[in-house]
Amino acid sequence: MMVLAQSRASARLDEASRIAAGGRRVSKPSDDPATYGSMVRKNYALALLDQHTQIATRAQGELEVAQSALTESVDLLARARAAAVAGANTTADAHARNLLGDEVKTIRDSLIALANTRYSNKYLFGGTKTDAQPFDPVTGAFGGNDQVVRVPVLEGVAPPANASGAMAFTARGGRDIIGDLDALMQALYSNNEAGIRATIDDLELGHRQIVRAQVDAGFAADRFRSAVDVIASTRMALVEQLNKEVEGDPAAQITEFTLARTAYERSVAVTKQLLSLTTSS
Repeated sequence: MMVLAQSRASARLDEASRIAAGGRRVSKPSDDPATYGSMVRKNYALALLDQHTQIATRAQGELEVAQSALTESVDLLARARAAAVAGANTTADAHARNLLGDEVKTIRDSLIALANTRYSNKYLFGGTKTDAQPFDPVTGAFGGNDQVVRVPVLEGVAPPANASGAMAFTARGGRDIIGDLDALMQALYSNNEAGIRATIDDLELGHRQIVRAQVDAGFAADRFRSAVDVIASTRMALVEQLNKEVEGDPAAQITEFTLARTAYERSVAVTKQLLSLTTSS
């Protein structure tokens, strides 16, 4: 009986020492089967949340780059319309319009380059066709599609993760913007005042079209930014629950260690006293 009591006190002290030193109440199934199972499930959930965070952050980055490209495109369309207004002025001569034509050509080429923006080895404005330039660098013809790319960020939540190049730059959104720039460029080079004037309203519509696409990309990026915040909050709460289950209360652990040590020391003292009495006898 004496040996059994001391053995139990020693085991209690060993367990309390392990928990106090490592800070974990449960580290293997035998410590607490139910809690260990809960720990495994929560660790799996944390791994999924980390994966969703990476996916959402990547989608947010792509949309922010797309929004930036569309912002630059808005500025280019404003410059093109200003060139059209200047070229439609009756005081402009053929030489001035030719120079304006060169400017519009530069604007057109820059716009196509922006429409072919690439990020993380993906073209951003080609719909689901992300491995090839959506717009022909020479003709400006659109070779992508207008399909939506959805990215799962939470259980049952998969918001759109791409900006539509078709809606931003092609007739799918209202105006064939590259075609309108081609029309303006040719009218300027041919000194066609009426043709130049005819493009002004079309360019204004194109400008509004890209602004809408820019706003849509910004809203989409904000959704993923919010998703990242929600995931972070969910993860924090889950980690807190896990710590409470697995690690326990630090104050309680210290108290248990102190009590276990006291009990063990008392058991050792009693054993020594009994052994001393036995020897004396």
